Order: sequence, then structure tokens, then C-alpha cells
Amino acid sequence: MSSVPEKDWKRLSSLKQSLLNSACETIFERIEQISSTRKGREHEAYLALWTVINKEDNAIAEMFDDLKRSNAVVKIAALKHHGVLTDEQLALFSQETQDEVAHLCSYRR
Repeated sequence: MSSVPEKDWKRLSSLKQSLLNSACETIFERIEQISSTRKGREHEAYLALWTVINKEDNAIAEMFDDLKRSNAVVKIAALKHHGVLTDEQLALFSQETQDEVAHLCSYRR
């Protein structure tokens, strides 16, 4: 697939900000959990925070950086793989896109 259908591109574009906000909120929740249990283990908590931020920054980049119609199906698959895109949201896309996303996700298990 060279690019997603126009309808799917518009759908992804309309979902982008809420998906990004959702991904960031999940990261903040992880950070808050680590930070709230740091007493007496500050350095260990710092290392855990660094690990989370580094890993999640890579995931955010995979899902959102350089988002364009020609790579949208790969980005949608990344969103699904990382748990940011729900099954209900995926169902908003064409069957063609859903099938391609499922195919790509099958390689990432």
C-alpha cells in the first residue's frame, strides 16, 4: 500500500491531537507513579524515569514524527501496537487500512 485512502488520512488527521494527548497522559501517569514512590530510592527512581522517558520518546517518534499520507498505515500500526489507538478507533478506518494494519502488527508481536 503506497498510501491510505483520502478518507482514512482525514480520519487520522482528525484523531492525531487526541491520540498524542492520550499517549502523553499515559506517560505522565507512569512518571507520577515512579515519582510518588521515590522516597528512600531516589536514584533508582531517577533511573526508572530516564528509562521511561527515553523509551516513550522513541515510541512517540515512531507514532507521530513525519506523519504523512504515504506512511500513515505504518503510523496507524504503531499507534495500535503501542496501545494508543483503540479497537473502536481502528474500526473507523476502511477495511483495507484495517487489514494492512493487522498485517503489519502481526510482525511486531
